[in-house]
Amino acid sequence: MDSAMSRRRSRQVEEVALGLPQRVSALTRLFFARARVSRTEVGLLAALAMRPHRITELSAREGVSQPAVTQIVNRLQERGWAVRGTDPGDGRAVLVELTDAGRLELEGVRAEYRALLREEMAALDDEEVATLAAAVEILDRLVARLGDRAP
Repeated sequence: MDSAMSRRRSRQVEEVALGLPQRVSALTRLFFARARVSRTEVGLLAALAMRPHRITELSAREGVSQPAVTQIVNRLQERGWAVRGTDPGDGRAVLVELTDAGRLELEGVRAEYRALLREEMAALDDEEVATLAAAVEILDRLVARLGDRAP
């Protein structure tokens, strides 16, 4: 590869590394400006959909203080989306678990997000949709490689 092509590729890599997180964040912000739940609430629901978690785990996962997570879990519990129970492995610890209503809420939020994106993408031309489809495949590979490097 000649040096001009190498510089061009380096610039493109830098532009994507800067722009991609910004665009993903913008999409998320735009969606949650319309949603009835917060991004953190959905993050907790998604974590709980995988398995029950302790407050400390949820706090670390979401990068939110334990008192803030406790408040959010209280809201989820008031809405009937989560319940607290005793950790069978440690009777002193509390596990937060997703309820069936919480699972339905999470599925509903995810469906709304997909519908919003589908609606906007329907206005794109075929080539742009194909480019986005290829980008998703590439992002899947990038996520897998980054996941392999995670501590």
